[in-house]
Amino acid sequence: MASPRPTVRIAVISPEATRVEAAAWRERLAAEIAGASVAHLPIEGLRDTSGSPVHIDVEIAILFAPDSQGEADAEVDALLRSVERGANDPNSISSARVIVVGNSALLHAPHSGADFVARSNATAELVPFVRGTLACATGLRAARRELALLGRVVESMRGELEERNDELQLAALVQRDFLPLALEPLHGVRVTTLYRPLSQVSGDVYHIEQLDDDRIAIFLADAVGHGIPAALLGMAVCRSLETTDRIDGQLTLLGPGETLSRANARLLEHQRATTRFATAVAAVLNCRTRIMRIAVAGHPPAILLRPGEAPRAIEAEGGLLGVFPDEIYTETEIELRPNDRLLFYSDGFEQAFCENGIAQHLEEFGALAGVLDPEQLIERLAARLDNHLGSLHQADDLTLLCVSIESAAAMRAAA
Repeated sequence: MASPRPTVRIAVISPEATRVEAAAWRERLAAEIAGASVAHLPIEGLRDTSGSPVHIDVEIAILFAPDSQGEADAEVDALLRSVERGANDPNSISSARVIVVGNSALLHAPHSGADFVARSNATAELVPFVRGTLACATGLRAARRELALLGRVVESMRGELEERNDELQLAALVQRDFLPLALEPLHGVRVTTLYRPLSQVSGDVYHIEQLDDDRIAIFLADAVGHGIPAALLGMAVCRSLETTDRIDGQLTLLGPGETLSRANARLLEHQRATTRFATAVAAVLNCRTRIMRIAVAGHPPAILLRPGEAPRAIEAEGGLLGVFPDEIYTETEIELRPNDRLLFYSDGFEQAFCENGIAQHLEEFGALAGVLDPEQLIERLAARLDNHLGSLHQADDLTLLCVSIESAAAMRAAA
């Protein structure tokens, strides 16, 4: 059966130059500190043959340093490394109280984690100092062990967080790869985009597709929530889009209302224990006639910017995707004119441009009514977002699609 461990263990450590002094102090400490086991160790024993520190498990380590400042510095460093919880781990926490007895110059040496007692005062101060240290040694040792354990837990958590961040970065790249490429202008119609996720991945998704020689389809959805769940839902909604159907062997283009109806049915079909829903807007534009049909599923209305007129919301009726079975999505038709710009946007802009709880996004859009070039419009809007209060901590994903019609002169020149 193993012998019981003493109440406290003290190591008296010395180089050859102070060995006699240290041996005498070992005898005195053993006699005057009740319940203590006091050992005398040579400083050379703190390193193995390869020079690596050897861990000593004690409550108090007392070094009787030589008078040479350089030698004393090296020996203090060696002792501090030996009493660390992991002797070879530079980030570990000391598990013992280190006391250095030396000349007065050592009192100013920059050794974090050690206490100093002047050799000239050791006779009067060292034993009381050790007794005071022992009075809190048990609690201090436990606290240091808990801190060391906490450090290992934090390090483990940091590694896991870095791994999750790498995964999110990869997910963001995958999500962006699934976003549509820019379409070439068609009959004077251009579509430009602004896309700013709240985090690495976004609950906003959009789709732009040329259907035939004259028509394009536009879709923008905003999944409920943020982060990975919203991103997965948004991508599922976007991948379930149907803009065409084959009826009696003939390929037929679907209207935006029917596209939303089918997306709603598909989302409801996959609902399980929790309800997941999204807002969306879909549109089909005949770029030759400039007639656009728009349907909305609980989404903010598109905003028409027309020179000489106030911004106008293009309203349509329809409930959220994934909530109401057999929902009917009515369509609104609008004829666009040269120099018109039609903005489809997610509701993140309502929070991005908000003063005293009042949304100011329509005013911000209206301030861009005179900017006819869509690229400049997107650049100025991005600059307004950057300069706006709180833009560094945006509250939601931000996505905007700008459908612009070239001027009549530009279209004549192109023809």
